[in-house]
This record gives sequence, C-alpha cells and structure tokens, in this order.
Amino acid sequence: MAWNQPGQNNPWGGRRPGGQGNGPDLDERVKNWQRRLESLFRPGGGRGAEGGRSILILVGVVAVVLWLFSGLFQIKAAEQGVILRFGKLVDIRTQGAGWRWPWPIEQLIKVNVASVQSSEYKSRVLTSDVNLVELRFAVQYQLSDPKKVLFQVKDPEATLSEVSEMAIREVVGRSELDNVLVGKTRPEITRRAKELIQRTLDAYNTGITITTVNLTDVQVPEAVIPSQ
Repeated sequence: MAWNQPGQNNPWGGRRPGGQGNGPDLDERVKNWQRRLESLFRPGGGRGAEGGRSILILVGVVAVVLWLFSGLFQIKAAEQGVILRFGKLVDIRTQGAGWRWPWPIEQLIKVNVASVQSSEYKSRVLTSDVNLVELRFAVQYQLSDPKKVLFQVKDPEATLSEVSEMAIREVVGRSELDNVLVGKTRPEITRRAKELIQRTLDAYNTGITITTVNLTDVQVPEAVIPSQ
C-alpha cells in the first residue's frame, strides 16, 4: 500500500524524505545568524559592552598593521634615501628595499644623486677692456651628497644660481671682449668658471658637483659695437 495515498500514515512524521520538510528550520537558522551579525555591529550588541570592545580591538589591530606596512620603501639605483627621525638625520640608505618607522616618527626623503640637472642663467658683464656683453650660460650639476644638500644650505638652487653668476662675472671680467666672442677661446673661460663655481660650492658644503659649464650665447649691445 502506498504511503502517499490520502488517509495513510507517514512513517517520517509528516516530513517527506529528501529534506523537503526542512524549509522552515533553515529559514529560522538564517534569521538567527542575521540577528547575531546585526548585534555585533549594533551599540551594546554582541553580549553588551564586551562585543563592542572586541570590534574596537579588531579595528585597532588592522589600523596598526596598515600603519606598520606603510613604512616599507624601495630605493632605486640612482637614489639615496635620507631617513629623519623627528626631523633629525638617523640614516642614509642606498639601493634596495627597506623599512622605517612610519610617519610621524620617521620620514624618508629620496634624492637622485645620479641624474645630471641643468640650470640656465643670463647676465650682463663688463670685460677687462671695458666692454659690456650679454651672456647666456648653462650649468650642469649633480646632487652628489644628499646629507649636505638637505642640511648644509637653506636653498641649494638659489645658492647655485648666486655662485654661478658670481663666477662667470669674475672670469669674464678678467677676459678681453675678443676672447669672449671668439669660439676657440671660450673653452678656457668655461673651464675657469667651472673650477671657480666648484671651489665656492665646496667651501659652502653644498653637496653639489658641477659637471659642465657652457656659454650658450654672447651678445654685444648695439650701443657698444665698434663702427667699421
């Protein structure tokens, strides 16, 4: 006799095999889990104040881990990394990976010591034979010593500009107009200017190394050009 005929008793107590009768129980379990999750994020939930403290501790741990992770760094081959602790120099790192205490305890400043930078200047100078010339010259340099660059001078770029203009005035001021105008004598002028710039920068402990000095343009104002 089939059990699913009307009026017959079901040996599973009204629940059919295959779990078809578990629908209401499963829904109730899902609702219970939802209520538990909601209680954890509700003020006073999760067994009262203890649940709230657990969440705060978890958030604090995650924040500390992320803060520590932010201290990782990578120094490229052309760079040096200067590490400051509360503004005081504590270390200089070269190429490679490393870790430091994150801000605000320590700070990392990367300085490119390999690249050659260039600055151009313009100046009016009197030659030794009292002729006025307008000069344009370029100075190529490297920031070779990060410690000196960052701590010995307040403004390395401004210092380089002042020293370069002073040197070119000194060298050109000791040269005659023809020597400044003629191309074959310019290398001697730029060589002397480079040496003077470097000596002065070294005296100031700037950490800057001059690679080349070039006179890019020399003009004589029309008012002083001698008539033919």
